[in-house]
Amino acid sequence: MKVLDFRGKKQFTLSDAIQARISAYLYDVYASDNGLLGDLDRWTQRRITDENMAKLALVMASDDPAETCYRDLIREIDTEAETGIYLVRPDSKEAHLHELASDPGVSGELHRHIDTIAPVVLADEARRSIDGLDLVWITIQAYHDRAHVDATVTEIIMSHFLDDAESAHEMTNALRALHYSFHEDVIRRRCSLPPVLDDRETRDLTIMVSELAKRSGSYEDRTEAIRDQAFAG
Repeated sequence: MKVLDFRGKKQFTLSDAIQARISAYLYDVYASDNGLLGDLDRWTQRRITDENMAKLALVMASDDPAETCYRDLIREIDTEAETGIYLVRPDSKEAHLHELASDPGVSGELHRHIDTIAPVVLADEARRSIDGLDLVWITIQAYHDRAHVDATVTEIIMSHFLDDAESAHEMTNALRALHYSFHEDVIRRRCSLPPVLDDRETRDLTIMVSELAKRSGSYEDRTEAIRDQAFAG
């Protein structure tokens, strides 16, 4: 992995460049008619922006920005996959979900089993839904969309450290394949659905994801640090 070393004045220039790209990306997200983030109130949109800018500030201030960024990416892809597994299908309009439908560890069919899954995984939302598990799907989409935005911002940051947007994208896709496969396997076993992976594949996948979780560190501590930084700003 080629990582560029930026110090002193150059680092501030780099931070400004990354901040500009993040701002442009979030502007497009909020202006889009697709997904739920465009429907959020201005205060919530501002909070999402502030937290992602705080994340950038923490990355740039760390002793090893590339490693810190990679840890953020692991956590955010893991979070995205928890609900993204229900949105994957061959006809998905979002590129990352469409691509995952062809991954051997991701069926792209969990949405067909939501009647079985929802009472186990999203019991409160299933109970309070009125028509066609509407609240379940709203919750799934909302959690996925927020995590996907955070992960995309981190991918933008990482592309500057690698000096190669394609390498950063490939890194993100590799993490997605692992975490989406892992979470689908967990849900299938938890809800007594036929598994996609055999026992050996599950064991190997669990080991890889566990190692990534150790590397990424505490989700709660990182989230708290980002929010503290955002409020401090």
